[in-house]
Amino acid sequence: MKYATALLQHMSRLLERLDAQIAQAEEVFERECLKSRRAAVLARHGQFSEARFALAGLRSQSQRLRNPVLSAWVAFVDGLIEHCESLNPTARAKFRRAYDLAATAGDADLHALCAAWLAMADFNASDVAATVAHAREALRTAPADSHAARARAALVVASAWRVAGDDGRAIPWYKVARQHAATEGDVSLVSVLLHNMAAFQAGRISLEGAFERADLADAQRVLLEAESTGNYDAGVGNGQLMAEVPLLRAQLMTVLGQYDAAIVLFDAQLPRARAEGQVHREARFLADALFAEVKLGRMEEAAKRLRAVNAAMPLMTEHDDVAATHARLAAATRALGRPEQADAHAREAQAALERHRAEQRVWAGALATVDFS
Repeated sequence: MKYATALLQHMSRLLERLDAQIAQAEEVFERECLKSRRAAVLARHGQFSEARFALAGLRSQSQRLRNPVLSAWVAFVDGLIEHCESLNPTARAKFRRAYDLAATAGDADLHALCAAWLAMADFNASDVAATVAHAREALRTAPADSHAARARAALVVASAWRVAGDDGRAIPWYKVARQHAATEGDVSLVSVLLHNMAAFQAGRISLEGAFERADLADAQRVLLEAESTGNYDAGVGNGQLMAEVPLLRAQLMTVLGQYDAAIVLFDAQLPRARAEGQVHREARFLADALFAEVKLGRMEEAAKRLRAVNAAMPLMTEHDDVAATHARLAAATRALGRPEQADAHAREAQAALERHRAEQRVWAGALATVDFS
C-alpha cells in the first residue's frame, strides 16, 4: 500500500507539472499539446468525465488551428477514452488516425506513442502481424526519453509472449515496461501490468482447471496475487475495468472448489463486465458459474444457467475461451444427464484447444523478431 500511495502522489505531481507547464506556455499550439497530454493522463487513470471535457476543448482548438499534431492528439485522446473505459474496438481506428497524422507531421514522440497504442489495439483484435509491426516501430522510433511509448510497447510484447505461452520471454518485457512506467510516473500502466499478469495466469489456470489439469497450489498463489492487484487498484484510485479482478478471483475460486463464493462474485460482477467491454468473455464466466452450481448439486439452477451460456457463446472470440467453455459444458451436461451433448462439447473443447495451441505457435514465431532496441 505504501508503494501504491507513493505512485498516486507521483501521478498528482505529473498533473501538477503539466498544469504548471500549461500556465507558462506562451504559444497556443504548445499549450494545447500540453493540455492533450494532461487529457491523456486523465483517460489512462479512469477519469473519463474530466477527459471528455478536456477533449471537447481540444477538438474545438484543433478545428481552429488546423495543425496535424494537434489533430493527432485529439484522435489519440479520443481513442484512449474508448479503450480505457470499455475496450471499445472502435478505438483502433482512432489510434490509426492519430498514428497516421503524427507520422505525417514528423513528431517522433507522438508517432511512437500512437504506434504503441495502435499495437495494443491490434493485439486486442488478435492481429499478429500488425501487433508485431507496430510494437517494433514504436520501440525503433521512440526517442530515448519517450518513456510512455516504450512502456506501452514493451507491455504489448510482454502480453503477446504470455498469449504465446512463454512466461520466460514475457517477464523481461514486463520489467522494461515497469521501469519506463515508473520513470514516467504512470500509475495506470503499473496497474495494467498487474492486471495483465494476473489475467494471463488466471486464464491459464482456469483453462487447465476446465480440463482437470490445474495445479491447486499454483491456483492458490495466483488467487493471492489477484487479490493484491485489487488492493493496489483501491490504493491508487484506479477506475478502469473494475470487474476484471473480481472475475479472475471467481475463476480461480471455481478451480479451487470455493463454489459458493465464486457464484456470488460472478453474479455481482458480470453486469459491470458487460459495460466494460467483456461481453465476448461472458460465456466463459457463465460456464464456470454453471459448473459451480452443478458441483453444489443445484441442478435446477444449473439448467437455467446452461441456457444463458448457450445464448452468450456466439459472442466468444478467443480459442482458449471457447475451449474452456466447452470443457465446462461437457462436465455440466454430463452431470445433468445429457451424455450426447456432453460428448459433443468434449469434442468441441479439444478442437478449440488445438486451435489455441496453433495460435500460440504463430505468436511465438512472429515475436521472435522483436528485441529491446
